[in-house]
Amino acid sequence: MSPRPRRFSSLALAVTVALGLTPALALGPTPAQAAPVTAPASPSAPAAPAQRDPLPTPAVEAPTPDVLDVDIDATGLDEQAQQRTQTPFGTAPTVGEDAALGRQIASYGGTGATRYDFADGFEKTAKALTLECTVRFDDGLSDGDDESRGNFCGAKEGGGYSLTVYGSTLKMMVNVDGKYYGAGVPIEQGVWYHATGVWDGKAVSLYLDGTKVAETPTTGSAISAPPKTAAHQFFLGADTNGSGNPQFHGTVSLAGAGIYSRALSGEEITARYASTFAGRTEDQASFALTSPAPGSRLTAPTTLEGTLEHEQLLAQPLAYTLDGEPVSLGDEVGPGLAAGEHTLAWTGLDQFGEDVSGQETFTSTSIPTAGGTEQSSGKGSAQLTARATSPTGEDLRTTFLAGEISSATGTRQGVIEAADVAEDGSVAGDVTLQDAKRTGEKLAPGDGKDLDSPVTAKVPALRTEIPFTEAGQQVAWSGQVDPARSVSLLLLNPGTGRYEVADTARGSSEGDTELLASATAAQGAGGTLRALVIGTDPFADDLDEPVKDGFEDPDDVDFSLMHITDTQYLSQGATQKATAAEREEWASAYEDSYRWVAEHGEEHKLAYVAHTGDIIEDWNTGATDRGKAEEEMQFASETQKILEDTGVPHSVLPGNHDNLGGGDTGTDSLYNQYFGAERYEALAQQDSWKEAGAEYHPWKEGDNDNSYTLFSAGGQDFIALSLGYIVTDEEAAWASDVLDQYAGRDAILLTHAYNKPSSEPDGRGGTFSQDGQIIREQILEKHPNVALVLSGHEHGVSIGVRTDVGEAGNDVVELLADYQFYEVGSDQLGLTEEGGYGKDTGLRFGAAFFRLLQFDLDRGEVSVDTYSPYMDEFGATEYDTKDRYDGREDDFRLPVQFQGRTTAFTTDALVGITPTDDVIGEVTHASGEDASVTWKGLKNKKVYGWFAVSRDAAEVSGDEETLSEEARSLALDPTKDGGIVQVSAFTAFKKPLKDKASGVTSSEEGSAGTE
Repeated sequence: MSPRPRRFSSLALAVTVALGLTPALALGPTPAQAAPVTAPASPSAPAAPAQRDPLPTPAVEAPTPDVLDVDIDATGLDEQAQQRTQTPFGTAPTVGEDAALGRQIASYGGTGATRYDFADGFEKTAKALTLECTVRFDDGLSDGDDESRGNFCGAKEGGGYSLTVYGSTLKMMVNVDGKYYGAGVPIEQGVWYHATGVWDGKAVSLYLDGTKVAETPTTGSAISAPPKTAAHQFFLGADTNGSGNPQFHGTVSLAGAGIYSRALSGEEITARYASTFAGRTEDQASFALTSPAPGSRLTAPTTLEGTLEHEQLLAQPLAYTLDGEPVSLGDEVGPGLAAGEHTLAWTGLDQFGEDVSGQETFTSTSIPTAGGTEQSSGKGSAQLTARATSPTGEDLRTTFLAGEISSATGTRQGVIEAADVAEDGSVAGDVTLQDAKRTGEKLAPGDGKDLDSPVTAKVPALRTEIPFTEAGQQVAWSGQVDPARSVSLLLLNPGTGRYEVADTARGSSEGDTELLASATAAQGAGGTLRALVIGTDPFADDLDEPVKDGFEDPDDVDFSLMHITDTQYLSQGATQKATAAEREEWASAYEDSYRWVAEHGEEHKLAYVAHTGDIIEDWNTGATDRGKAEEEMQFASETQKILEDTGVPHSVLPGNHDNLGGGDTGTDSLYNQYFGAERYEALAQQDSWKEAGAEYHPWKEGDNDNSYTLFSAGGQDFIALSLGYIVTDEEAAWASDVLDQYAGRDAILLTHAYNKPSSEPDGRGGTFSQDGQIIREQILEKHPNVALVLSGHEHGVSIGVRTDVGEAGNDVVELLADYQFYEVGSDQLGLTEEGGYGKDTGLRFGAAFFRLLQFDLDRGEVSVDTYSPYMDEFGATEYDTKDRYDGREDDFRLPVQFQGRTTAFTTDALVGITPTDDVIGEVTHASGEDASVTWKGLKNKKVYGWFAVSRDAAEVSGDEETLSEEARSLALDPTKDGGIVQVSAFTAFKKPLKDKASGVTSSEEGSAGTE
């Protein structure tokens, strides 16, 4: 049979099997047990770690800050030294008790900040300075020297000072007589630091936890304040920009900040550190291995398990290795281990930077690795074949045992609600099967009869009963499942009253999917096993999509959507560059995207175009040259006319560079003068819009700051909801009402600042940007019809596939794509001489790229390609000046939860199989080679099961009866001896069986597939 699909099972099976004489059920080795050892030595809890290093004893009294004093534990975010005015920005930090530090802290999520009026601060600190901040970076540390996610404590804008992380290096920065100096060291994410920067007139120094760690000499006599008085502000959670607003937010937790008008001594800094950390916990994170148990002897596959004490104190998850190779808790261990000693090691840090590491050893027998089974049949006999590999390369002894078959009875099929499936995958024992239908199918393996579940947006389910024989009886399911879906086998636990997951797997495009579980005596109480099989939608971002140049075949697409954003530098260049030739190139880079719509939109079934803001550059916070902004708006408006002439429904929304950072809104705004509601109301009267079922609606009369557009594509109805920069409670409430009104439509939410860029090579992950949290909490969590969020604003890419937004089944894809900072060389553009640039100077032409989202509604998937018509190139990766990504962020395929995304599975077989002491045959064979026997005397249309028990030949001895008993004992309980068990079942036929799906007749001598 085909390769076993990827596993997502908490049981970690050592599974491979094949069932079938002609068509057959393919299963696998029996499941690993919790702790298969012969000498249990597992501790019940982690061993106590060494005592935490004591805090230093202060030699002097801790001083009190005189310029700025924020102590979250004492007075929250209020400033105590000068009673400075406090102004919040964005999402408010979460204030609460920290288990590690033992005091109140404020956690900033990367979008909020707190500003303190610092008008007199630079005068007080001109000749000497100490800046103190207790911080933990919760996210955002990376390679390189980018500061965009690393600011948390300071006032640095062309002058001033700050504590800032550049990549993963924490620096004290100070501007002395117009020049910045820095002193810094690398830090770890998740660790608390008492960071103190000092400038004494001669050098800038950085202290961490009371110890000087870096120093840089300085030249000059005084600290330079930021040149703009508006920037004379101090921030927590960010840094100031020239207008006194926050920028470069950090995702950090803070315990407080202090500024002194003098250089503290080392002893004083140590005293402040000891005082701040005085309430820290004495608890320590620790790990204890439980399976395989330390000092035990492993004889069969098991699940890697352990106990973590005080896990919340870890800075990051522990890393594990087995014999030097990376492993994870929940992995299966055993197969492939040679006899002898093995070492499981773990490493990590706690939130105070202290080492959390250790290792344990255990021994194992030589445990073979299962290689799969197959069989061929005809004329009353079957050829059974099993493969296994010894880790030592020595010969193996494989015993073939007949199995007793228990057939399913009383089978019913129906659907259950997604909410019926708990987070651990279990289902209540009394769950109601909606639209339940009884089936008379025996669910026999390979009998040519399949049972199709309902095709549903809910959870398809099959419930049945199987006669119980004894503990260790195998329950086996096989069938077909879409590779983008999962199927799970659950057995009722009478003790808990719930169906609990026994095995689960993703579907396979290569062949059948198999599930296998070992029944316990408790599950078989009363003589019956009660089984439930459910199909689920994992909504996982693991769909195969090779990176290539080219769009999807339009024949495979129902419709497509163009996402373009942050065209500001193109609008600016088209109007502000010095020469006509330069302006023409910048203009073409913008215009060509819309010309592509005119020339190729119909070919690619383009149904909608979404621009998510920052249409122009020069109307951001603090901008005063309205004339320059009007020139850019006029150009962008004329460029938009190219798109409008195509007749494709579309929308725009204002970014922070279009509305003065949220300060220029309403009907009289500059943005509404050029892209007002009346423009789109007129467009909606076009025949092309009406043919697409498109309607335009502003959020208020004459105000296009927010809007929604109705349209239809691919036979389904959609609503595109647009929200401009700085989403208010009023706007969120309006959006919520609109989505209530159109709850039957699939919704696409368009906004400017939802997520920040990912730092991962594949573009996955990203924290909230300015409006992310309010949109998530007030809109997405309340409206399950929102399936897709598109945004810009932040420079880079993030891809989020979320299954945790609101109720179960409310799955959302979140895509950020902002290429505005990507640079193309002036040589490539032919502008080096024209613009008087140096050789191949990087120019910000990144917004010449757009994304085309291509939807397959039947599969519930979207394929995304990134393309620039101006350069005729696919993939923008190479132009990212930060070299963050590897191409997978520009060409990918994702699930999307539009209506019509359904789940189903087809059952070929569901049976119980119990090993008997009837030996079919026994073979000694070389490691990795086939072991084969012939099973004779088979009856037509009867179901048969068999087990293959493979052990090192050198460890197998005794008479035939003893070997039979040992093999059966191991088949029932693989923990009893070293070896691997594989199980299979099939229906015997004397004559060929016609394949219903393909119309092909199977040969009597044909063989079933192998793993």
